[in-house]
Amino acid sequence: MLYGCLEIGFDCTKCGALVPLNGPWESAHCDKCQTDIDVPHDYWKDIIDDIYDELKGELQEGDGRNSTIFGTFNTKLLYGRLMARCEACKTNVKVNESLTDAYTYTCEKCGRKIPIAPAPDWFKTLCQKAKPVVLVNAQLQGEVVTKSKSEIGPVAFTCPQCGGGLVVDGTERVVPCKYCKVSVYLPDDLWLRLHPAMIKTRWFIGFEE
Repeated sequence: MLYGCLEIGFDCTKCGALVPLNGPWESAHCDKCQTDIDVPHDYWKDIIDDIYDELKGELQEGDGRNSTIFGTFNTKLLYGRLMARCEACKTNVKVNESLTDAYTYTCEKCGRKIPIAPAPDWFKTLCQKAKPVVLVNAQLQGEVVTKSKSEIGPVAFTCPQCGGGLVVDGTERVVPCKYCKVSVYLPDDLWLRLHPAMIKTRWFIGFEE
């Protein structure tokens, strides 16, 4: 099996902020302007075909490249030929390449939990030259990234109308003040504290040769 790694994201079509693609997603979400963006299959096909051509013909193990692609989206892409590994300690991951269900691998060196899953069926059909069958450290569409309690609150906040003390946990963007009964819209800096923006992470694709 031939492995490649990638870090990928594109500029939001509405506000221009970076939208990470930490897995093969059919839609993405901009944390800055809260826009949902459809990601066409043809977009993924072009990227996967190009990456596979270079993995197979030009790049040696450990080689990588940066690229900016202008087209459907303004895409920032880092890719390379690299065995699937733990990004914390750089130890290679032992992948069950005949897997049929997703599972979590524990790094033998540092204990980090690494998700491993079969590629979605629609993703497998994109590349005509080789089939992407295994995903390592990718977030699958619809998965929720769990944050620790220290990241999500609660946080003390002052009502801008009456000065009353509020405690917010990020469940709602508009919260009622229990003192003056006005609806308080949480400002951007507080909302981002409660909902940290997603960042790009490196994930791996295993191609069936």
